[in-house]
Amino acid sequence: MERKISLAICDFIPKYGLEKTLDIAKEVGADGIDFDLNRYNLYGDNDSIYLKSDAEIEAHFKAIREEVEKRGLVVFQTHGTMRTFMENDEEYNTVVFPKNAEGDLKAARILGAKYCVFHPGSDLSNPNATPEEMRFRARRAFKSILPFAKENGVKVALETVGSNWNLGNKLDFFGAYDEFKALFDDVRMSEFGEWFVCCIDTGHINLTAQHNEPSAAEFVRKLGKNVACLHLHDNFGIVDHHRVIGAGTTDWTDFFKALKEVGYEGVYNSEANFGYISDNLMIATADFTVKTIKSFASRY
Repeated sequence: MERKISLAICDFIPKYGLEKTLDIAKEVGADGIDFDLNRYNLYGDNDSIYLKSDAEIEAHFKAIREEVEKRGLVVFQTHGTMRTFMENDEEYNTVVFPKNAEGDLKAARILGAKYCVFHPGSDLSNPNATPEEMRFRARRAFKSILPFAKENGVKVALETVGSNWNLGNKLDFFGAYDEFKALFDDVRMSEFGEWFVCCIDTGHINLTAQHNEPSAAEFVRKLGKNVACLHLHDNFGIVDHHRVIGAGTTDWTDFFKALKEVGYEGVYNSEANFGYISDNLMIATADFTVKTIKSFASRY
């Protein structure tokens, strides 16, 4: 079965605009895109589209979907707000985040995406929180937004995280497999838990090897059928560079073998920074990425 290839396009839009970016995605052989919704984040933005009427929200994202489909592409997945909860800010945790996530899931539905990806929270925004506080806030956050997932027919995907270069390369709290899996299992067993799945971020996981955590391939094998979508990118195990696959130390052969072993049938989505070599090579880098993913996918 031929696998579908998707590109996260957030790097292209500032340089090329949406329409030209979609043209590029089509030209390099992608089947669809990963659309980043962080630009609409309510946090500190009083003019977010999410504050508009339902009709205005529908029109905004419907127009984007029409441009995507005009080129024979699909929005396979979206990325919701990356800040799931904050330390010492209960208004954000119980009002702003759920409202923002509701907007993210509504937008994903209109765009036609199956999944909206969220980070589980990390030490970056919660450096002083206790383990008990981290677990409580994360569980509460995801349980609070699953009704919106069901309402919109879009699954919430819990993204794997890594280690934090800005905090002395400390392991993110949910970068530890055991903590990630415990969070996933708790939310999965809750009401509407069938709307909760996993997103494997290979670059993030590659950062955790220095902390003796499982590799990306091992994450896949452990999570099995719970893996619904991917963020494919690479690094050298220290900084989250978001380089193209093969431009770091991830064992891609083992990773693609693991996907085959667990029967992964989803999209191969690249979340590389296509301008990391040069802005002038973004298109060539995206083209190389699609070709590389297709090569691995055809073998496994």
